[in-house]
Amino acid sequence: MADQDTRYRLVLLGASRTGKSSIIHMFLNGKFLDTYRETVEDLHYREFSIDDKTIKVDILDTAGNMEFPAMRRLSIATSHAFILVYSVDSMSSFEEIRRIIEQIKEQRTNYGEIPIVIVGNKTDRTVVREVDEQQVRAMLTELGPLHCRFAECTALDRASVIDIFLKLLSLVQLSAARQLSPILRRKVSERLKKKEFDDKTEKGLGRSRSLIRRTSMKKKPTSSSDKHSSGTPDCLIS
Repeated sequence: MADQDTRYRLVLLGASRTGKSSIIHMFLNGKFLDTYRETVEDLHYREFSIDDKTIKVDILDTAGNMEFPAMRRLSIATSHAFILVYSVDSMSSFEEIRRIIEQIKEQRTNYGEIPIVIVGNKTDRTVVREVDEQQVRAMLTELGPLHCRFAECTALDRASVIDIFLKLLSLVQLSAARQLSPILRRKVSERLKKKEFDDKTEKGLGRSRSLIRRTSMKKKPTSSSDKHSSGTPDCLIS
């Protein structure tokens, strides 16, 4: 997506009950979504201000089943980036990630340039873990080259959820987003140290509309060492 574009479309894909909606809810609202409701398609819209630029972001939460194949094809065709979610306690949900990547490769001729973050959710259930990092590495080696990163998280923990979006920002080819990533990381680190993840605090991360806007306030000049290099490897496991 070019720097002059103002709208960005992010799509979350994965099997049912992997926690896609919970990840979005935790990122945007700072709260865990503890009730399950089957998603057909939910669209979340946010405007993020970075210096004098406004980035409009559509976050599309999709159905986990294949009852709506046309909707999945459309979401793949129109997305600028993907977060692909599986559950670490479900091998079948991990196998669904393989199928989704293969579908992305079939539909998008530029698949090697599309930012993708593969997320293993529900690490709080590691007692029954069925998928480990080595299996992810093997799959990506087989299906690559891809412009991707890997993360594990639990939707119960906002810091690990934010890390997903930090990894996505490091892949997105937007100069404003590349400038934002180290700023957001620093702010998150400060809040973790101060334990300021309470939605009711004025300086917390609870108000989703201000999440990125607040990180841009009183921003110090970015040094050359803070800027992300454009030469991102094809696929990074980190």
